[in-house]
Amino acid sequence: MRSVALSSTIRCLLAAATVTSIAAPAFADTAASGRLDDIVVTATRRETSLQDVPLAITALTGDALDSAGVTRLEDLATEVPNTFINTGSGLRTTSVTVRGISSNPNNPGVDPSIGVFVDGVYMSRPTTLNANLYDLERVEVVRGPQGALYGKNTIAGALNFITRAPSETAGGEFDLGYGNYGALNAFGAVTGPLGTPDLLGRASVSVQKRDGLVTNLATGTKLDDVDAKSARISLLWKASEAVTVQLRADKSRDRTHDGSADVLDNGAFTGSPLADASPWDRRVSNNLDPVQNRDVSGVSLQVDARFAAGTLTSLTSSRRFTWYNLADNDFTVLDMLSSGIAEDQAEWSQELRFVSKPNGPLNYIVGAYVSHQRLDTVSTAIVGPDLGIYPQDVTGIIDANVKTDTTAAYGQLSYDFDAHWNGSLTARVSDEKKSVDQSQTGDPFQILLQTQPLQHLTRKDSEFSPSGSLSYKFSKDVTGYGSISRGFKAGGFNVFSISMTDPARYSPETVTSYELGVKSVLADGRVRLNTALYYLDYRDLQVNQLVLVSGIPQFTTSNAASASSKGAEVELEARLTPELEATFSYGYTDATYKSFPNATSAGDDYSGHRLPDAAKQTGGAALAYTKPLTAGLDLSARVDFTYRSGVFFQPDNAGALSQGGYGLVGARIGFGSHDHRWGVTAWGRNLTDRQYALTRQNGPIVPGQVIQSLGLPRMYGIDVRFAF
Repeated sequence: MRSVALSSTIRCLLAAATVTSIAAPAFADTAASGRLDDIVVTATRRETSLQDVPLAITALTGDALDSAGVTRLEDLATEVPNTFINTGSGLRTTSVTVRGISSNPNNPGVDPSIGVFVDGVYMSRPTTLNANLYDLERVEVVRGPQGALYGKNTIAGALNFITRAPSETAGGEFDLGYGNYGALNAFGAVTGPLGTPDLLGRASVSVQKRDGLVTNLATGTKLDDVDAKSARISLLWKASEAVTVQLRADKSRDRTHDGSADVLDNGAFTGSPLADASPWDRRVSNNLDPVQNRDVSGVSLQVDARFAAGTLTSLTSSRRFTWYNLADNDFTVLDMLSSGIAEDQAEWSQELRFVSKPNGPLNYIVGAYVSHQRLDTVSTAIVGPDLGIYPQDVTGIIDANVKTDTTAAYGQLSYDFDAHWNGSLTARVSDEKKSVDQSQTGDPFQILLQTQPLQHLTRKDSEFSPSGSLSYKFSKDVTGYGSISRGFKAGGFNVFSISMTDPARYSPETVTSYELGVKSVLADGRVRLNTALYYLDYRDLQVNQLVLVSGIPQFTTSNAASASSKGAEVELEARLTPELEATFSYGYTDATYKSFPNATSAGDDYSGHRLPDAAKQTGGAALAYTKPLTAGLDLSARVDFTYRSGVFFQPDNAGALSQGGYGLVGARIGFGSHDHRWGVTAWGRNLTDRQYALTRQNGPIVPGQVIQSLGLPRMYGIDVRFAF
């Protein structure tokens, strides 16, 4: 039965490529200049054509990002199937969902499920993920476990951001955009030789500002604003014909009133003067304004030495961030409960790898990796007098220091059996040591935050992550592949739940992935069609839930469930005429808990429930048109539509904590010089002003209260670009 199902699956995938191949005559009159450009990616640690990589990967070039108007992290997800980036609750709680599996960064002891890499450097905490996207050469979104090559915490996929390298030719660019809600987007970059052809440099800066979308009626402050400043410097030294050295440094700063929430259901306050009149009017009444401050910086040194057999790469990095936030947790004008988290994180990493030169049928990669991370965190809960327990504010504090040391070794062998068949085996061995020093002071609820002395806890995990793939070239433009891989997400501690009687440990989470795909270039290079089917089997799933203990919210993680995710993905890009290009993507995901008994203290069974934030269907389509008006002037226009089906925000799949499906429409139109020296573009997003929620959850204090974070309303503006 399995062989029959497998044969049927392969036939279905090949049928998609065949249908487009039969349709090729429709493009037969297109000029040779209408061919799509080949995209080279580095997702497999070597430069490879996108169409030759046996992975489900979406690669967006810098030009494609500019064409789509992608300037913020949340814009990126509209371009990739089965992928969603949720910034609804603010900078620290940015959640990435790939194939139904989400990263939840609320607990500093919990690691992400999707690895984020910038120029090959692993960003260990989601808090460091810069929401401002600028000066990028390429973004690669790799779906499915990547533990063998990438290591821990890539159990659902990886995001690779590759910044622009210095140029051998002096030049620069400047972009300035303005939009509604006082939105300002300014970007500038300069590049070129620094006194000698062997030393090149590039410097870029970005400033993004926007007035708040939400008004706090109690204070008059505009909430959910944007105030981000970023800078990046890159130096490239050609030490010799065989050795290059690249130094990169970056710094960013955010100061916002982000993280507000509208009240969807007033619960016990319904009908009282404390009730929020409308969940969609972007007006709240809170006794204090949310604050979110973030500073991120880093430096990396990459040395590439080329030998006859291949290239040896050394990548050394050091990164740091600080974070502070304060939030109203009762979402009313009463002073009942507020909380905040302060973090100070530092990490360094060192990777060595050797990538063989593709001179024969056998190719290989060998590498080693070591890293150290220190994260100091202070969580504060403040019980106000309006709760009726104390006559004045009483504060409870959890103070923790989390240290993580990781070492790993990995290797890959790839062999061309003949002109059609290729096989690849990859394996990684990882060791991780994690420790936490934690203490608690203050006693606002007399149970949860009892004063506790300093505790020192440790754990150690060792994991083996193998993967294998087999691909077959049906022709030079059509390749089919199958792969099996295993990934893991590190274990740890529930830092905010440790007590004298409970160390609050949880074990690693593991996944086995099965994937079949076809990648094809058709219609004489004018159509690119990639499809994939997958099945993910998750064991010891780390379930992160917000629960109430003695009336105060706690995030707690345990290995309480097993889950599966299965689905399909289609990506199509077609040059219909030399002036008109169409793109289409579609993803289907069925992500459910296979087993989740005793999900609550009441013994509820969530087996069979859908995973949080796991949309069954995602899709997008766009038409881009470029038309020369004169010898030196071009008209460009683009219209796009993205869709996301309904989701549940909590594992109980409660209807009140869900969001139905919605579609968003965007458009861009502009004029510019044929040589791309200047351009003016008018743009709009969510043109129909669709209202939708990014998050919904129960309020932690007011009985029956449900709060929500809203998606962006209709946004529009104009951009001006100059290059020199």
